[in-house]
Amino acid sequence: MTLLWLFVIVGVSALLIWQFVGYPPLLMATVALRAKPRVVDYTYQPFVSILVPTYNEETVIAQRIENLLNLNYPGENYEIIVVDSGSLDGTVGVVQDLLQSYGDHNPPVKIIREKERRGKASAINFGKRAARGDFVLVTDANAAFDPNVLREIMPHFKDPKVGGAVGGGKYCVANPENSLAASTSFYWDLEYMMRVGESALDSACTFHGGEINAWRKDLVDADVRMLTEDLDMCVSIKEKGYKIVYEPGAIVYEPAPTTPEDQIKQRKRTSIGTIQILFKHGKFLISAKDWYRRLIFPPSHKALTMISPFMILTIPILYLVIGDLQVALAHLILTLTFFVSLFAALLFARSRLLPGRKDETAFSVASIPKIIHYVLLNEYLILLAWKDFLFGRYSVLWEKATTTR
Repeated sequence: MTLLWLFVIVGVSALLIWQFVGYPPLLMATVALRAKPRVVDYTYQPFVSILVPTYNEETVIAQRIENLLNLNYPGENYEIIVVDSGSLDGTVGVVQDLLQSYGDHNPPVKIIREKERRGKASAINFGKRAARGDFVLVTDANAAFDPNVLREIMPHFKDPKVGGAVGGGKYCVANPENSLAASTSFYWDLEYMMRVGESALDSACTFHGGEINAWRKDLVDADVRMLTEDLDMCVSIKEKGYKIVYEPGAIVYEPAPTTPEDQIKQRKRTSIGTIQILFKHGKFLISAKDWYRRLIFPPSHKALTMISPFMILTIPILYLVIGDLQVALAHLILTLTFFVSLFAALLFARSRLLPGRKDETAFSVASIPKIIHYVLLNEYLILLAWKDFLFGRYSVLWEKATTTR
């Protein structure tokens, strides 16, 4: 019986090692480093409608519109649509004043208003109905684009097999001097490595949150029941047989949460949304017919992440069941050795895929305690997300992280 429990504990440990330090550096980073660069036709510049959903964004919306007006893309080939969902502050007034001073120029800017707040998915669908382009790009009000975002991301749609394109590139946290923000940047470094590899192998696992995602307008509507409508749209596009491309050159900047409260709010919400998607698209995801389903989404990037807290809790329980201190210590030392070795591989992969990073978010031995704290906090928040999901304690209405504004 002890031997059986040993097999179980080794299996659980192997899955955790795979999730945290095996899948990103050993597989996806390797795929990314060996992948051939995509051939991109920069002369392909289709018309795209940029949607900016807003709710009480008066402090950032003017700066956001100015950022979008100055993209390195023909002004006649894109439009900016601010979709306001019943803001209670001066968001609408700020936009209207800006439009009055801006006048009738390219790219055109307009604001449309939902009478009441129904959630981000509803705002996206409302904006989509007003969009003139065959392509839609959704972005947050508090983000900022590098001028070449559209130039980099839109040419991918020349390939009729591409249904969506993920931006974010070498995602840049706008406030890395804050320790919590720096931890978030560590997370996005991992995401970058995984998405580059996933895109080369099959398709990117998910869109890049609300910061930047583009898709063919006729393919999908946002599901108003979903908390992470971006992830849901990504999976829906895959269900229809299209690819999701990740474009590293489409760089976006956005402040990360700087308080534990905001980080908890943000991470718990995305975890509940992921759990929703696993139940909604379960039949599609378990029918392993491509690399997206065989390797990327369920067994590595998303589904495994949602059960990892339970696996972590299982290990000390199994130590008690086995009842042998020497066996427990030997397993713990061996597991930590694997983690450290693969973490070193992670550092190497990061230096190859993200060369020249000189900010405070760079991986180092000194950053390990912060990283461990960040990982354990995320695992705890996933447990809270399961509790709220099972008891129905969640809402599709936006719960903004106030420190990101």
